[in-house]
Amino acid sequence: MTVRSRLEGRMDENALKLTTSMDFDENIFQYDILVDYAHVIMLEKSGIIDRNSAARILRALREIERSGFESLSKEYEDVHEAIEAKVIELAGDDGKKMHTARSRNDEVATCLRMFARDRILELLSTLLELRSVLLKKAKENANAVMPGFTHLQYAQPTKLSHHLLAYHDMIERDFQRLLDAFRRVNLSPLGSSAFAGTSFPIDRRLVAEYLGFDGVVENAMDGVSSRDFLIESVFACTSLMLSFSRICEEIVLWASEFEFVVLPDEFASSSSIMPQKKNPDTAEIIRAKAGRMVGDLAGVMAIYKAMPFAYNRDFQEMNRVMFQVMNETLLAARVMAGLMDGIEFRTDVMEGKAGKGFSVATEIANLLVQKGVPFRTSHRIVGELAKRGIYRPDAKTLTTIAREFGVKVEVTQEEIEAASIPELVVEQRGSEGGTSERNILVMIEKRVERIKEDEVRIASIRARISDSLKRLFEEVDAYAGKEG
Repeated sequence: MTVRSRLEGRMDENALKLTTSMDFDENIFQYDILVDYAHVIMLEKSGIIDRNSAARILRALREIERSGFESLSKEYEDVHEAIEAKVIELAGDDGKKMHTARSRNDEVATCLRMFARDRILELLSTLLELRSVLLKKAKENANAVMPGFTHLQYAQPTKLSHHLLAYHDMIERDFQRLLDAFRRVNLSPLGSSAFAGTSFPIDRRLVAEYLGFDGVVENAMDGVSSRDFLIESVFACTSLMLSFSRICEEIVLWASEFEFVVLPDEFASSSSIMPQKKNPDTAEIIRAKAGRMVGDLAGVMAIYKAMPFAYNRDFQEMNRVMFQVMNETLLAARVMAGLMDGIEFRTDVMEGKAGKGFSVATEIANLLVQKGVPFRTSHRIVGELAKRGIYRPDAKTLTTIAREFGVKVEVTQEEIEAASIPELVVEQRGSEGGTSERNILVMIEKRVERIKEDEVRIASIRARISDSLKRLFEEVDAYAGKEG
């Protein structure tokens, strides 16, 4: 092993199995190669190694990259040691120069940040797709009336479009959380070395630019010992999964007794014994994964809470969690985009149930308020209607019960009908963010514009990183020669 200089013999087989990260380091294999490319080129440009040595190392790295992770021996502590050993095998003594002015501590921290930033960008792009789907569905169903619920009880009439806009806004906040996390993730710790920097004249800013970072983590100890970026990434994913889980819970409900939706076949399964079944398995699995990720978040925070500065091997167990959480969240986001795009809303059923459970009661109470009755008194009057099971009161019944409470009020049949028809009730809610058609269309238009702005923002970030990596590969070719 390349790092056992003061130790005699090989590591105990079980100890190696316990401590190795090779079973999940494939997640950062490509990033480690990129980090090595940038570091070696910087070493040569800083006069720390000669050009011929740099060229041999870079050619070896390129061969390892082409051969892939599976070509590496798994008898090492981690992917960094495995790659270095392979470089030495291919480049001889020159390969032994690659790790100059660097520690695995700053190396792994850099790889983790690159993994996290790329998954965040993939998530952001997928969420843009999901947000667009939700707005498309909202526009298609702008005036479809449905029942709204509190405590899972029929509460007030609302619109499907209004409900879908609420989904969108919840997802948009998760989008913003991920974008905000990206700013703190995309900083380079490379060059921090073990934790105190190095006496070699390295150029940390140069490697940060090659790798597409927006800057460096300035303090070397902070660079290798901080994992708040990892926790924040796991949290942002967990928050997003909680949002997905809430939507999935409603899909499960709406696909069953509510009969509000028809699931797309591509995102449903059937029973091994009951041939008529169409089960919402994808929604259920996402709901379950969200629950597990809450535990994952607690796990990484528990590992981190008492870590003394600087680096501790405990961090390795956090890596495994981040890889799984971010990969599964990205997969779930792709499934959600497809599921919501293919779902069929049964607006006829929704409209038929919009007035169920005396859901127009609040509007009837508001009608009395408009006639000069204090709201708490009108609340009691309409509550009495509900108590007696009078869910479609006429004007005479309403005024009669009002008199029982000592209230004399005049209400026409036309007025009470306007307050009792769900389609009319939803149009009366003209307050900002309410269910009127004008509000719905304004909200859709504003969110469409915000998506366009976010698309430009994400495209710009991707372009900057792509340009940086292109420059890095051009440098590799300049040193190692272009591949035929």
